[in-house]
Amino acid sequence: MTANDNAPLTTTSDHLLPFIESLPDAVVIVDQNHKIMLANALAGRMFGFAVDDLKGSDLSTIIPMPLRNAHRKHVNGYFEKPVLRPMGEEKRFSGVRSNGQEVPVDIMINIIVLDGAKVAMALVRDVTYQRELEARLTLESLTDEMTGFYNRKHFKTQLNAQLSGYVRWGLPTSVIMFDFDHFKKINDQYGHAAGDLVLTTIAKMVRQELRPLDVGCRIGGEEFAIILPNANLEDAETLAERIRKLIEQKEFKLDEVSFRATATMGVATFLPTDTSYDSLMRRADNVLYVGKAAGRNRTVTQNALQSTDFTG
Repeated sequence: MTANDNAPLTTTSDHLLPFIESLPDAVVIVDQNHKIMLANALAGRMFGFAVDDLKGSDLSTIIPMPLRNAHRKHVNGYFEKPVLRPMGEEKRFSGVRSNGQEVPVDIMINIIVLDGAKVAMALVRDVTYQRELEARLTLESLTDEMTGFYNRKHFKTQLNAQLSGYVRWGLPTSVIMFDFDHFKKINDQYGHAAGDLVLTTIAKMVRQELRPLDVGCRIGGEEFAIILPNANLEDAETLAERIRKLIEQKEFKLDEVSFRATATMGVATFLPTDTSYDSLMRRADNVLYVGKAAGRNRTVTQNALQSTDFTG
């Protein structure tokens, strides 16, 4: 192998192969026609191919189908203007195994001259564990540990995103806010374990009533909110009333004690006058207050707001 400050590394396949076999990462070397010229055993194991089958095949063999055209353009661009790309640049790459399973990878690329031809040598690292860890840590930071629902931070983020859809395309989004009536009394009379039982049981029950696109959140101690994309006020009211009745009918048992709980539901939807997600949040919260003042254990919508003091 020879190199200087102004020229890429120059070597031969016979000299390079022992070196890449000693590396802790998979190595795939590709020519300007996207043909795999050389690969080490780790690359074969990573992508589920015999090394001899990889050699001579098109690079697209290990690229997910939806990414192949874009990846081909990136490779062509890299050969035209090569820049050393180290690992850990927070870009997301994926390969595909012989069985069709995608594998998240990080890649370091450099240009070398192999057997007299300019090629791109890529060190490929499987980052499945790191991606799963990142996803788990992100999820944990956005969810309530007890109920598994999203937290208040995520609620605000998602509601703000829904406002953008409403402003741009007029897509309706509604919110149900509810909390449990006399929840402190449940804790005082039956203990905090009883209160926890109510929260976890109802969270599980509510989750079964939601569509995949709905977002269930615990935004306070016993206060919950549900974001309903593409749902108008009437649809949201129907769901809220169904959940309210399920809660009312549920009998909780803790040790030798049986007890029940009820909840009050406040339902609101985006209006043309809303300039921020806060307006919808305040309106739903005000509706919830109206329901509490009217006797609790009921579903109330923003149509019940008569005073401008409650419009949000």
